[in-house]
Amino acid sequence: MKKALLIALSIVTALVCGCASLRMTPEEKAEQEAKIQEDLDNRTFLIDVNQMIPRRGGSKHVTNYSLEVDGDRLISRLPYFGQAWNIPYGGGKGMNFESKISDYIESFPKPDRRQITLATNNGEDTYVFVIQVFNNGKTDIDVRSRNREPISYYGNMVTDRKDQSDK
Repeated sequence: MKKALLIALSIVTALVCGCASLRMTPEEKAEQEAKIQEDLDNRTFLIDVNQMIPRRGGSKHVTNYSLEVDGDRLISRLPYFGQAWNIPYGGGKGMNFESKISDYIESFPKPDRRQITLATNNGEDTYVFVIQVFNNGKTDIDVRSRNREPISYYGNMVTDRKDQSDK
């Protein structure tokens, strides 16, 4: 029963998100794409994560998690579920940390997306984030680390950050 409810919730969420993008005018879509590209060019972007996909087990819908790049700094506020090796007693920082980005590489694998590969070290572990950002703001994030199983996340770029910070 729980599984059927999760599947139904996923379908409804996909339909609502799909319908919301259909309501945008071509001008609004172009404005959103320009804002996304500007944020990526400036290396100041925020991704609102709404789904995590551990290597073992099924995907899980999540709320109130994010990944932010602010110049040469990475702010990871992500959940983690999976096997870990050689970590501090109690689990350590996990995927909740702020650290300096050591490598930042951009590529354009297809015309509708930009891929960002960045590496960082939070003092406990070394991480490589591969972030694919589509023109419509959807994102795929793959995270590999030295001491934890890989994990993936899905989310959306936040383009109206100034509106939210004024509230």
